[in-house]
Amino acid sequence: MPDGLCLATIEAVLTPADHQTHRRYPFDVPPGCTGLHVEVRYGPKYLAPEDSRARAEAAIGAQAASLASRLDAPQLTRAWTQAWTAIRGERRIANLLTVSLDDTAGAYRGAGHRHAPEQHLTISPAVASPGLVAGPLPAGQWQLTLSVHTLVSGRCDVRVQIGAEMASSAPSAERSTA
Repeated sequence: MPDGLCLATIEAVLTPADHQTHRRYPFDVPPGCTGLHVEVRYGPKYLAPEDSRARAEAAIGAQAASLASRLDAPQLTRAWTQAWTAIRGERRIANLLTVSLDDTAGAYRGAGHRHAPEQHLTISPAVASPGLVAGPLPAGQWQLTLSVHTLVSGRCDVRVQIGAEMASSAPSAERSTA
């Protein structure tokens, strides 16, 4: 987190009960804020290889059974199952969490939909991280929404820090030349 004012630190422990839910966290943006920084960290990102394999095999088996019950085509079901089993390979199943921001007026200021378990997002009047909307940073209560798109591990630890850059109280060069 760059030097500045810490506005909020959010720590949460998520469980499978949080799968496909949203948690909202209010935080106050002070007058004179010139930039917001949001640091997101969560883990684990991936299930262990053996757990990923077991879940993938179970999902492929359930889908193959569903396909077989709707079609009278055992060869097609076998081919489908073989294709997906080959694609599965050694891929690991991941948790996916994202954040979005709403400003004090309730205006949607964007979302960071990234797969990385560590993210740094910024928003200022002139520039913003992809997915976020640059523009004025009105003082007041903003809201961060933590969206739990996929939670497959038994536990997921989350830490979000929100910081603010503040306008300098020192006179600018333009004002000091008068």
